[in-house]
This record gives sequence, structure tokens and C-alpha cells, in this order.
Amino acid sequence: MRAFNVFLSAVFAILLVPVERALAETHTDPIFGFKITTPDTWQSLQMDDGTDRVLQMQSPDGNAFGEVRAVHLSRDVSLESLREAFISTISPEAILVGSQAETLSGLPGEVSAWTADMDGQQVIIGGFFAIDGPVGYVLWTVTARQNFDAYSDDFDKIFDTFLPGYVIGTYAGETAPPVVDTIPPAQTSNFDQAELFKNLVAEPHPELGFVFVRYDAWHPDQPAPYALRVGLMEYPPEMRPSIVIEALAGEAYASLQAGIADLKSQLMDAPGVQFDQDGPHQIENMSENGQLMDGWSFGASYLHGDVPFRQLTFLFKRKDPSVFYAIYVTGPQEILMQHQPEMLRMLQAIQIVPFQ
Repeated sequence: MRAFNVFLSAVFAILLVPVERALAETHTDPIFGFKITTPDTWQSLQMDDGTDRVLQMQSPDGNAFGEVRAVHLSRDVSLESLREAFISTISPEAILVGSQAETLSGLPGEVSAWTADMDGQQVIIGGFFAIDGPVGYVLWTVTARQNFDAYSDDFDKIFDTFLPGYVIGTYAGETAPPVVDTIPPAQTSNFDQAELFKNLVAEPHPELGFVFVRYDAWHPDQPAPYALRVGLMEYPPEMRPSIVIEALAGEAYASLQAGIADLKSQLMDAPGVQFDQDGPHQIENMSENGQLMDGWSFGASYLHGDVPFRQLTFLFKRKDPSVFYAIYVTGPQEILMQHQPEMLRMLQAIQIVPFQ
């Protein structure tokens, strides 16, 4: 039994123990937004695999292989079924050594380990599995047993840099609720019957041209004429995760890119600020007369005192009338990760409606 426990602990450590080693190349997936950093001596490849997005990585000598895979999930997929689908594809004859619950970068999931025979040699397969709303993450490695110790530190450090994406989207096989063309009362049957809005409270803002739908624990906490800020009231103001929607006149910016440049400039003085995930962004619930609005988004990480903060910024352009919508998701990074599923659901439920 002792040998089993020592081996299992070593396999779990390949994914989860931070080690200080030099890394050079950061990869941000353009679709799902996850991020990970690899040594500059390793080969890496970003690719599509069906509807999955994959980052493959390989050691300089070709003896160790790792992968980060983001999977668009249907609503009924469980963590166990995600794990079983993975191993049945990679190595159906692999023997499960063990599994245990674990959290990586604030994302709860589990780690599992297998042994298998591949090409005449025994290998160790280790994987971290997590589900974040409609996205499943699989971080896995495979190494020959005799090479395991040589690459443990490298994989430790690589996977410690992983950050899940901040994806707004629907479950596979589903579509977002249709855009409503009138302001519905807070308790109409449309909202009660829509699964997306279950247990949420509709908060119409016809003067700003949208309906925000929120959990009861989230309340407007900083009133402003042209913006709505909703925060989770269990946290003090300086540590409160928040979603802000701001309506700006169409002449505020000459273009989306000009707007993004201005919004970035407002963060330039934040200590240690780093930008990522910068690019075009369209989502189904930000649409006008059935047409997706042009959009752009970026992420920013910075320090507020000694606390790592995270802000995701989205900018969309409405044509009739001409209005920019800036949406901010902001707060301490660790707290944001804890509440990401509910924040994702509220973002998915924003509805664009006629002005009144």
C-alpha cells in the first residue's frame, strides 16, 4: 500500500505543485480564452480538434507530451463522463491508479492517474479535469515511466500557470434566448419559463436599452445615470465582485478599437497591469434586430494593494440608436473564480431591448 500511495502522490504532483523555473511563451486561446505558459525550448501547437480547442506541447527531446483541451459541453455532461470520454479515447486499456478532488487556479475539479502500455513501454498518464459552465477542461500529460522524474518539475510549473478562459456562450446544442422586442415585466411567463432565467430576477432598464437579469444576492450598489453596477453584497465594497454595464453615446468613440484603447488607458496606472485576450468578440445575447453587434474584448490582471485583481472588458456597438455598451466584470481574481458560474449566467441573460 505504501508504494501505491507514494506513486499516486507523485502523479498528482505532476499537475499541481508550483516550481520556480524559467518560462517564456504564453499562449492564449482565441476561442475559449484559456491561458498557459510553456518553456521556450518546448514545441507547442494551437489547433482545432473538431469543436475542441487544443494546445499541444512536447519536450525538446520528444520524450514528454502534454495537452490542454477545452471542450464545448452539453448541459448533461458530468465530471466523471468527461474523464471517462478522455481515457477511452487516449488509452481504453489504461488502468486507473486513483482520483481525488483538487482545485487548480481557483477552478474545482479532480486529478486522475493511469498506467498504460503504449508502443511496448509502460507510461504514466495524469490528468486534471474540470467543468466551468459550458466548457470542460482537460489538462493531461503522458510520459514513459522511466522518464517521469525527469519531467515532473517542468509539468509542475507549466500547469501552475494555467488560467481558465472567461467564455460567454451557451451549452452545446442550445441557443441563447431570443431577443425580446418589448420590455417584459419582472415576472412575465417568458422569464419564469426560460431555463436561463430560472431563479434570477429581471431588472429592466429601458432608459439604457437593456434588461439585466441577476441573482437575488447580487444588488445594484453604485447608482449612476448611464450605468448599472451589480455586486455580490456578502463582500465589502473594496473586495466585491461586480458586473458593470455602461451605455455610452455613439459619438463617444470613432470605432471599437478607439474605444478599447481608451478603456485600456484607464487601467494603465494600475500596479503590475498586464493585458490579454484582446480581440473581436460577438455573443448571441448582444444582438440588435437579430443581428450580432460588433464587439471587442480584453482581459487585464493587476494588483490592488497586495491582492491580485482581474477585469474583463467587453465593448459592443449598437446602431439604432447609436450606442456603445461597455461591460466590465471585475474583482479579486480568486473571488471571481469562485463565483464565475453565476456571473457567466447573468452575462448570458443580458437582453438588448428598445429604448423607452
